[in-house]
Amino acid sequence: MIFNKLYKREADVLNLVDRSLKSKSSLTLTYMNQHCFNIYCSNKEYKNLLDSEFKVFLDGVGIYLMLKLFGYKDIQRFKDMTEKIFNYFLKQGSSLYLIGGRFDDGFIENAKSQKEINIVGYQNGFFSEIDFPSIVENIKTIAPDVIFIGMGVPKQELYAWKLGQMVENKIIICVGNFFDYIFRVQKRAPKIIRYTGFEWLFRLITEPARLWKRYIVGIPLFFYNILKMKLSFK
Repeated sequence: MIFNKLYKREADVLNLVDRSLKSKSSLTLTYMNQHCFNIYCSNKEYKNLLDSEFKVFLDGVGIYLMLKLFGYKDIQRFKDMTEKIFNYFLKQGSSLYLIGGRFDDGFIENAKSQKEINIVGYQNGFFSEIDFPSIVENIKTIAPDVIFIGMGVPKQELYAWKLGQMVENKIIICVGNFFDYIFRVQKRAPKIIRYTGFEWLFRLITEPARLWKRYIVGIPLFFYNILKMKLSFK
């Protein structure tokens, strides 16, 4: 069951990342939030990948409360975990390859200079399947320390897994729309809203056309999936 394998404390995730970087060992890492859980319950390929191929950490108040409901004790509310992971690699001076978003070369160069990010390669997230082999070859040539993929769920996990089969000893981390936040393309909810568990409401208000289904439909579906799973374990 996915709950058993979730990383439930921030320090454990950061230790995992640190060990992988220092030992130069492979790591495919992603997150589990309310939206991810709904997809997990309906998409078998995504479910199988998370169950068998990924390290996964909890993300969001919904998953935290769900774990409490299922009786887990030693768990922690994660706060900006992806940003903490990203900042860890910045402090280490790690070379980064980014996949996702739609930024031009000038934007990436400006971001590098402002944040002192060692970005050694970038691929926007709107490529086709036939482009993927050339992206893989580019990554092999550049040999970055870390690959961040921000393409949305489950697309980013599918590509992360494929990439992990084709490159050796790479850290590959799925980050959703994190690039838009870190490069300040999109305004993020203030910390007080994020830390009280209402970032989803802020996002719904600021992006209703794109996110209404994820939250207006997705939150009731989330509770339905929890109830169904809870009853199945009685």
